[in-house]
Amino acid sequence: MPIKPEARTQATVTIPAGQAVSNSVDLTTGTLSVVISPPGWTPANLSFLISTDNVTFANLFDADGREVIKPIGPGRAVIIDPSLTTGAMYVKFRSGPSANPVTQTADRVFSLIIV
Repeated sequence: MPIKPEARTQATVTIPAGQAVSNSVDLTTGTLSVVISPPGWTPANLSFLISTDNVTFANLFDADGREVIKPIGPGRAVIIDPSLTTGAMYVKFRSGPSANPVTQTADRVFSLIIV
């Protein structure tokens, strides 16, 4: 069944210059479905941290116990399986995997579509 346009919302998250983790985005009204990366992205994969209270965050792993990591490049739109964040109330983005975060050289603003 198609998603009604009014059921979609847009949000942004920013990984600040000199950091590898973004601010959080509220997912209490939906699930993450699309991530659009900034044009100046410093090469790195994208990983995620989720939370139920917007205070304590945990690395996001799939049902097989693998960290959820999305290959991403500058100015790309990436589809995220909504089932990955169905149970999350808040999400943060990390540049690189949890074991090896990659610092961004400038503020990196991602556009998100939440359904």
